[in-house]
Amino acid sequence: MVSNGHFAYAEDDPVASYEHGVQVVDEDKEFNPNLSKYLAYEGVTPAGFNYHLISVFGSQSTGKSTLLNYLFGTHFSVMSETERRQTTKGIWMSKNKRQDCERENSLPHLQNNRMADNILVMDVEGTDGRERGEDQDFERKSALFALATSEVLIVNIWEHQVGLYQGANMGLLKTVFEVNMQLFLKDKKSTPRSLLFFVIRDFLGTTPLQNLQNTLMQDLQRIWTSLSKPPGLENSTIEDYFDFEFAALPHKNFQTDKFVAEVKKLSMRFREGHRDPSKGNKTEGGIFLSEYHRRIPADGFAVYAEGIWDQIVNNKDLDLPTQQELLAQFRCDEISREVLVAFDEAVVPFETKQAEAAQSGNPEVFAGLGPAMKNARVKTLSAFETEASRYHKRVFQMKRAELEDKMDTRLKVLFSGQLTAAHKSGIAQFSDAVSAAVKAGQKKGASYDFADIVNKEKRIALERFEDDAKATVIEGACWSNYTQELALYQKDLEKISAQLRKDEMRRLATRVERWVRSRLGESVGLEFNALGSGRGGSGAPETGDKPSEDTIWDRIWSIFVATVLEAEQRFTERASSFDASLEEVDVGLWRLRRKAWGVCEIQDRRRDDGR
Repeated sequence: MVSNGHFAYAEDDPVASYEHGVQVVDEDKEFNPNLSKYLAYEGVTPAGFNYHLISVFGSQSTGKSTLLNYLFGTHFSVMSETERRQTTKGIWMSKNKRQDCERENSLPHLQNNRMADNILVMDVEGTDGRERGEDQDFERKSALFALATSEVLIVNIWEHQVGLYQGANMGLLKTVFEVNMQLFLKDKKSTPRSLLFFVIRDFLGTTPLQNLQNTLMQDLQRIWTSLSKPPGLENSTIEDYFDFEFAALPHKNFQTDKFVAEVKKLSMRFREGHRDPSKGNKTEGGIFLSEYHRRIPADGFAVYAEGIWDQIVNNKDLDLPTQQELLAQFRCDEISREVLVAFDEAVVPFETKQAEAAQSGNPEVFAGLGPAMKNARVKTLSAFETEASRYHKRVFQMKRAELEDKMDTRLKVLFSGQLTAAHKSGIAQFSDAVSAAVKAGQKKGASYDFADIVNKEKRIALERFEDDAKATVIEGACWSNYTQELALYQKDLEKISAQLRKDEMRRLATRVERWVRSRLGESVGLEFNALGSGRGGSGAPETGDKPSEDTIWDRIWSIFVATVLEAEQRFTERASSFDASLEEVDVGLWRLRRKAWGVCEIQDRRRDDGR
């Protein structure tokens, strides 16, 4: 992904630019901002933790890149046989290509014996190269970067270099041990182990591999002993931090067929393995142990690697836990924004409609709101957890809570709006239903039980409200509770019921008062007329005795009492069907008596006016 020594632009043909992999860090120590595009191009991004990272070290011009190309099917640039000059500059990365060929060509029953998925190989600029001379700065920085990101460090050496300090990369390994100590001091809990895998090239077989292995381990032990260790780690051993593997390959040019066969055999070691407790924790299977993995999800590796390199190149103390937390914050925020897109698509239409209904003054209960809210919340959280749960646990939990709070803030508004609409429409429907039932009863001319009507419609109103509320409830959300709203709704139903009952009592009183007025008006009028009519127009009866004027008020009182008592009985019997309180009945009776007495007074004034 470089062109003439510089990073390729995003618009360049990716297939062509990725043919040799991607240059992660160039010779000027600049990090490639397009690393994430390469990982996406190679299909690694969605792999989660199902990937492995290997870094390869070795002296310049020792066939390091050639080994990788044979071992992993990569296309790293190799040294010209005639020019004999440095080819790898900076740090390059490529995905294992041999794995893809094996998957295509291997039989199903051999799939378990193939290489691991998504192996990423970093080819690190060779040490002791004449181009950089004595510049040890890049060597230390690249070693620290590799150690902070890689599970396996392959050290490529020739057989004749074993036992030589610089030629056998012992200077580089001392640097690796020192920076590992630096990382360990920063984080004694989570810094994982690493595997140092020595691949001895041009192996003749004269000296047994075990002897070469012993020589290398003795040199490594001497280097470790020579290190200045901080307090508390004086007695630490190299095995506390590293595991070791060894392999030998014959000469590529003189024993080509054997070299290719041994490389293929070696490639089969690059698969998942495990420790067997029954065999003294001996490694079984491949070399990739879970304890080597840095636990950085593939979709966040590019960001993490860039953060690591930024700290290293600026000579800042590299604090891996802090970098992991920063990565987790960045990725969790990014994932949160991504999953909220689908949440918006599900929720925004309801938010818009609810806002418009509220502005018009006619809140509406929206069908399907509850299921839409639940599905949007569950799917959004699930999508977030799937992608973000791989990151730093504390940061993930914090960001999950933030996402939940963002969603719940909006869902709570919809929830409250739905309950408000259910409340308002429920009260209106209840009032209309009671009034309609009363009018229907009046039209039939038959008596109706007002209390029964109210109780029936109240029950219907409560059931309807609870159905709407339950349909909108989101289980697990502490705010999704309608107890208070239901209590307020019941209170308002009682208030409306009382008002309807009061109105009905008033209508009843009016009807009874009308009956009293008619009854008293007729009866009292007859009594008064009897005094002033009769024979000769005197108002006296044609026959019999003339009514005595002295007893007329007694007779009117008797009529008044009898009429009022009957009216009271009518009123009380009817009012009892309203479920009216004693106080309400007493007030109605008092009004009735007052109206009745007024009728008598009117009749008396009419008699006086007629004299």
